[in-house]
Amino acid sequence: MKKSVFSGTFRYLLLAAAGAALVGCGTSRLSKINDDGHLAEQASPVWPSIENNRWQPEGSVPNLANLAQVKPGLSKEQVYGLIGRPHFAEGMIDVREWDYVLNLTAKGGEQTQVCQYKLLFDKRMKLASVIWRQEACAEIATGA
Repeated sequence: MKKSVFSGTFRYLLLAAAGAALVGCGTSRLSKINDDGHLAEQASPVWPSIENNRWQPEGSVPNLANLAQVKPGLSKEQVYGLIGRPHFAEGMIDVREWDYVLNLTAKGGEQTQVCQYKLLFDKRMKLASVIWRQEACAEIATGA
């Protein structure tokens, strides 16, 4: 009888190595967030590549009145109701970071700006931080 190469101890070692590799992949694409839902000290936000936006590759055009209501203290359900689901697959369990690609146009403007928008949640899953990748997008969103 021929013994499989993937039996016994070797199989468990292979599975452990694969699991460690997957854990390493997941941590590099998420921002370091403290329990209060803010970036950890000396950490910068990690921005996903717009090209990896598989949920909504074209981004979305949010209602600016709804976008203006996205503020710290909201639950994920409330955020979802205002601007929809996040555009990237950050994970399934205890996800505390949502990323969006938003298409914004300044008042009276004709050119649309493609913007990256990040929301960070605290351990209670309440919105704690709102971060724009481009300052011009924050200005459009607030009407400044």
